[in-house]
Amino acid sequence: MAGILPPTAKINVAYRQSIYQAGSVVSQIGHYPKGIPRHLNKSILVMLSTYNPGGRLKPLGWNMRMMQKLEQYLYHYEYFTGTGSLKEISEPLFMVNIPVSKAILLARKFRQNAIVVIRSQRRSALVFLA
Repeated sequence: MAGILPPTAKINVAYRQSIYQAGSVVSQIGHYPKGIPRHLNKSILVMLSTYNPGGRLKPLGWNMRMMQKLEQYLYHYEYFTGTGSLKEISEPLFMVNIPVSKAILLARKFRQNAIVVIRSQRRSALVFLA
């Protein structure tokens, strides 16, 4: 897929050290998520963003417009706003109750490198799209 780059070791480490939070849910890659609402215990939750596609920095206004476009695709799904944070850097994201296959299609549409998959009582997983 054009624009999606294979992950470098540095990018892989950054994803794994980041803290992902949306609604009451908090998690890191390889850790058990905390705060999943009871009604979502059997759901697959996916963290999606549109910021900096393909790992290439974009202006703030562009990133915000792309997040608004992504949100328009989510009206069929239950979702929560949140952030992915690493040290002082933070980017907005959506945590969406959506099948992984559909989340991958959306992430690719917005040229994202990866998604985070969260399930109750399972370690959070990073899925690279390249």
